[in-house]
Amino acid sequence: MRKTLIVLSLFVLTTIQLVWPASLTFFGAKPDILLVFAVSLVFYFNFRVALIAAVFAGLLKDAFLPAAPAMNTVLFGIWSYLVFRLSSQIPTENNYIRLALVLILAVLNNAAAGIQSLHSGSFIPAGIFLRNLIFPSLYSAAISPLVFKLSRRISA
Repeated sequence: MRKTLIVLSLFVLTTIQLVWPASLTFFGAKPDILLVFAVSLVFYFNFRVALIAAVFAGLLKDAFLPAAPAMNTVLFGIWSYLVFRLSSQIPTENNYIRLALVLILAVLNNAAAGIQSLHSGSFIPAGIFLRNLIFPSLYSAAISPLVFKLSRRISA
């Protein structure tokens, strides 16, 4: 039942991320809900379920949102593995630590997307690169408590 709820939540969150209201965008930035959900699953489920869901979330993001082929699939798997390893080293029960982890991973994910865009030949001015690095990351961290509540309810 929980796995069905995870898959259903992934589809709903993908839809929300695709049709994010224009009135809720700040400086053209939208939160990365799928990344936050993939990270939050590591906190509430065992690693195997979290890794499979993270890879599936990356597949959904690659399928519906513009990105390099399979970039998010690989990155979401890597981020969930790193969070799992880090959570065995430090206590992650504190919400501030979880928010910091989401912020750091969102910055790294956006940096990887920007570097890949530069590598593919697209010129991005430094100011736009920094805006695309900072604002979506902060927005993702700001909405992460809501996604954490969703993950906690699914795990209960």
